Amino acid sequence: MTSKNRTGTSKAVYQKLKEQILHLELPPGAAISEIETAEKYEISRTPVRDAFKMLENEGLLEIRPHIGTFVSLIDLNMISDILYMREVLEQAVFRDLASIYDKSHEFGIRLILQKQKEMLDSALPPDELSRSFIISDNIFHNTLYELAGRKNVMCFWQSINSQYERFRTFLNLGDRENLLRLYHGHEILWECISHKDYGNLSKCISHHIYDGFNSSTEVVSRHPEYFKHI
Repeated sequence: MTSKNRTGTSKAVYQKLKEQILHLELPPGAAISEIETAEKYEISRTPVRDAFKMLENEGLLEIRPHIGTFVSLIDLNMISDILYMREVLEQAVFRDLASIYDKSHEFGIRLILQKQKEMLDSALPPDELSRSFIISDNIFHNTLYELAGRKNVMCFWQSINSQYERFRTFLNLGDRENLLRLYHGHEILWECISHKDYGNLSKCISHHIYDGFNSSTEVVSRHPEYFKHI
């Protein structure tokens, strides 16, 4: 295998495994084998080892020498810090967007919201609905950053966001009521931006970011094995 092919193969395996980890198809604490992964994708162990290293660098895998490789546990202290950063970013970025809002921004956002509503009204199985909605949720927020001219800020945010992405999936997996809350939060957020309602915008951002985390005690207590130091 050439160096270029190996790199491409490593990135492909990395992307597939990362998606499985973020969607909890590989849950926190799960063991994962180089040999089994190589056999599954019908490749050598070398690109798998490279993919594992990339995931370890992102904090999604923990490689324990002479013991094995495991999906990392979720660190709630890290989640709290990430939420703090997200609130600071979105308070600034969404105020910027409100200040430059015009009607040309309306169609794309309304289309995303319509698709989210259709998703929630559909007969998708609960877990599939949750994973699909989280993807759409990311599209909604990414679009707001792009409209505000802050695409590079969003790219930076995504580079440190993996742990939070996994936690969000955990909180919302199979919970249609939580997804409805997120959807209505999107509607209110966009109304505040489009009406340049800065006072309510600030409150809306804080609620949208923290409400799920602040009410997560019960669902977290059902799966203490997924978390560090619980």
